[in-house]
Amino acid sequence: MPEKDEIINKLLRYSREIGDRTPGEHKFYEYAEIGIYDLHKLGWSNYRELVLDAGLTPNKFDKTKYSHEQLCRLFINVIREKGKWPTRGELEVKHYQESNFPDAGTFYNKLGLTLTGDLARKILEYVGDKRGYKDIVDICNTFLENNVTQEASSFISNVGYVYLLKSTLRNATAYKIGHAKDIKNRVKQLRQPSNEEILIHQIKTDDPIGVEKYWHDRFESKRLYPYKFKDEWFKLKPSDVKAFKRWKRIL
Repeated sequence: MPEKDEIINKLLRYSREIGDRTPGEHKFYEYAEIGIYDLHKLGWSNYRELVLDAGLTPNKFDKTKYSHEQLCRLFINVIREKGKWPTRGELEVKHYQESNFPDAGTFYNKLGLTLTGDLARKILEYVGDKRGYKDIVDICNTFLENNVTQEASSFISNVGYVYLLKSTLRNATAYKIGHAKDIKNRVKQLRQPSNEEILIHQIKTDDPIGVEKYWHDRFESKRLYPYKFKDEWFKLKPSDVKAFKRWKRIL
């Protein structure tokens, strides 16, 4: 368990490395290989208290006071970044990577919406007849045409899990990252007589394919068999496993 001074020094060092700015909360946790519970054990109730103790200025972006216009602009930026309508999983990944970006629920709750189709219509209303938004209009309309009629039922049916499994391959510890609707049955299918597969963690999500892809891309350089098509086995460090286990739900 690190001491308080060690955590503060790591925060100050990271701040210098990124140009004397205050790091985002989740980015710092990855850098320092700690989590919010480690802060609690050392007497900090939240990340802001740690930042203040280190003599840094907390990020001023208030995630509770997004305006309607801010949310629309942020969502449009993500559409352009992805080149398509973003899934909830992709929004959560961006929120995890950027502390001043809202989580997926904020886009729905703050705009008073319940379904993704409603959000697409809100974005179209915001764009209106403004110039320079043809790409956004096309993507929103395509999404509405292709997805909205089945949205209510598909949300429920698409909920699944992204799992982290530990096993032994070629006498070495290996980790598998995959997705499944039924975790117990999937683990049974994967178990081999000569190995002991252990379920380390699972993330419940309505976008299992998208969230699985995020972790595959993140650990791309750590694949055990990089030249094998669709290989899902990785050689991970304890810090990698710890990062995966911070996520519990992306809905």
